[in-house]
Amino acid sequence: MLLALSAALAGDASLPAEARAADVAPTPSAPAPLRFLGVVSARGVLTDVVTTNPLVTGQVVGSLGGTNSTTTSEESGAYTEERVGAFFTYSPAILDGRAALDAGFEVDFAWGDQSYATGGNTGGAFGGDQVNLQTRRLGARVEWFESQTVVAGLQFVGDSVNDPATSKLDDLVRSGGGLSLFGSEATGIAAYGKVGDRGGERLRYRAGVFTLYEQAFAEGDDVTLFVADVQAAPAYATRAGLHAWAIRDRAGGTAGIAGSGPGSALSELQGGPRLDFRSDSAEVAPEVDTDVVWLAADAGYNAGLDMGRVGVRGVVVMNTGRIYVADHGDVDILGGYGDIEARFRYAMGKGSVARVEAVLASADHDGDDVYTGLLTANSWGIAGAIHATHGCYLLFPDTGSINREVAVVADVSGGGRGLFAVTGGLGWDVIPERVNVSVGGGHARNATGGLGSEANLRVSASPFPLATVAAVGAGVFGSNLPVTPWTALLTFDWLVPG
Repeated sequence: MLLALSAALAGDASLPAEARAADVAPTPSAPAPLRFLGVVSARGVLTDVVTTNPLVTGQVVGSLGGTNSTTTSEESGAYTEERVGAFFTYSPAILDGRAALDAGFEVDFAWGDQSYATGGNTGGAFGGDQVNLQTRRLGARVEWFESQTVVAGLQFVGDSVNDPATSKLDDLVRSGGGLSLFGSEATGIAAYGKVGDRGGERLRYRAGVFTLYEQAFAEGDDVTLFVADVQAAPAYATRAGLHAWAIRDRAGGTAGIAGSGPGSALSELQGGPRLDFRSDSAEVAPEVDTDVVWLAADAGYNAGLDMGRVGVRGVVVMNTGRIYVADHGDVDILGGYGDIEARFRYAMGKGSVARVEAVLASADHDGDDVYTGLLTANSWGIAGAIHATHGCYLLFPDTGSINREVAVVADVSGGGRGLFAVTGGLGWDVIPERVNVSVGGGHARNATGGLGSEANLRVSASPFPLATVAAVGAGVFGSNLPVTPWTALLTFDWLVPG
């Protein structure tokens, strides 16, 4: 469970905790029956991003200036938030490591927010008594044949061939869709496997089915996700994959606490499209069902920068399917998405890296018969997709945030209006693996114009192994918000191995 730590993303607390771990300890000759991984993240925040609704507490996600009640203000505010997570794997000795129980739990809170109550993402006030434990993993893992594993239960689901519990962070965010299309917990069953020889892995695969929402047990009104992926290693440090993911949504847009699907308030909240099929605003919104398929191809050379100094990777996605609208007729889906990134390690230290990345998503054109934009899992679940490699803090969501993850561009669909973005950064390990200085930023626009440009600076240090302290400053210029959004952060992240 202890995997490779990416220096550039060491603070990404919203990403799978297993993938944030590091190769920090030698693999024991015989695995211990109980293995543990802890995650501690704390951050002090000073920002002009504020919430205008006093009832909005706990977790705040989505588009800055959107329906989540966030905006910018002439006055700044400050708060401190913290996350503590614990992840366990228990494998009875009698099974010789062939089967295990995975469990993960988490508590998030802002200092002084609430006590003596019930609810997630709160519980840091005076007294502190709060029912707020969040279940992140709970399932069984069985190796039914050598290098062939089945996982059943609540687990992290990404948009690549890689098993989040046994993969490096770069394997998840720099392969397949890079978590930009899917990246959250779901309950179901998945099979992961590898095929190779003594010379190394040649092929790996994933196949799975997950129930995203189970509503009335006796009715076919559920939301189901199907995934199938294959990845080949045709040459040294080279990977190429083909992917097919599909959602069958028969919930009529009513699943979840804020609805679901491309016509829901949830989708709009998180920066996705909210398709309106009413002829006028006085009508009641019709029921909307969806069949949507993503077909993707990706390739990369040394994408994790662990086999050389240069790494490149890219993915292209075709988004197709159909939306079924009651008393309206069917609407076809035909959109696309692309992402390409290049990195170069120019000096000693994992953080001495220059990078540039470009993202392109198609825009929806006027007309009710075809939706030509992109859909992501953010239309079905809170924080359902994570664009993680951008290196921004406000232009795109800060993946290291704990309870408040808002951004100008919260979803790579651009709200259905399309997206073109270029991001980049330059980092330097002043003291290799100990002190790093990096600058970054990017520019985003859609079919109607520019969305904003970010510039940021980060200075980080490692006071002891697996711990990072960082100071960050970031601002976005040229946005349509009332005041230029900015933030200053002081963060502490610690991976606690068992």
